[in-house]
Amino acid sequence: MFRKFLPKNDKFFELLNQLAGSIEEGVNLFHEVIGNFDLLAEYASKIHIIENKCDDLTHTIINELNEAFITPFDREDIHHLTNVLDDVIDMIDTIVTRLGIYRLKGNLPFGTQLSGIIVSQTELIVQLVGHLNDNKNTTQKIISIRNLETEGDLVFKDALTQLFENQTDVKELIKEKEILENLEKAVDRCQRVATVMEGIIIKNA
Repeated sequence: MFRKFLPKNDKFFELLNQLAGSIEEGVNLFHEVIGNFDLLAEYASKIHIIENKCDDLTHTIINELNEAFITPFDREDIHHLTNVLDDVIDMIDTIVTRLGIYRLKGNLPFGTQLSGIIVSQTELIVQLVGHLNDNKNTTQKIISIRNLETEGDLVFKDALTQLFENQTDVKELIKEKEILENLEKAVDRCQRVATVMEGIIIKNA
């Protein structure tokens, strides 16, 4: 109870907002490139720079945690949220790196649908992080992210079904399957962010 009357460190809210915003920027670039592989070399470089920026922000937040006497909510929760946020951009960076290595011969079936779901999830994540200090209108956003994860599961299953039905080149099948699996993992990682944030919100209500 006493802790509620102590001053809060707004620096963490600012840094978490920067992290979420950078992730959204990277995801939007990824959505563009997944629909146009001609942009891959340029956009992969931009996404990797954003991923490095997110790593720097993650390290800054953790260092601030080690030095701060008072935090706006539990240190463990801030640490956990920071890491699951960073996991999202790490997966996006992994996918574009794989795309650069694999050089798929054609468009990825359902790729833009899955990346569009990730775009929608990260938009909601940015809004959630922006309201961490007041918890306004958070419940519906968390539900929406969860619903988008369910939608992503269905799209992923459809993508695999079409892939195995139509792709006759075994090498291409293996490459496309891995990319689709990583896209599905990125959707799951966005859901994990929402789950962590839901726990924080409930704990601090």
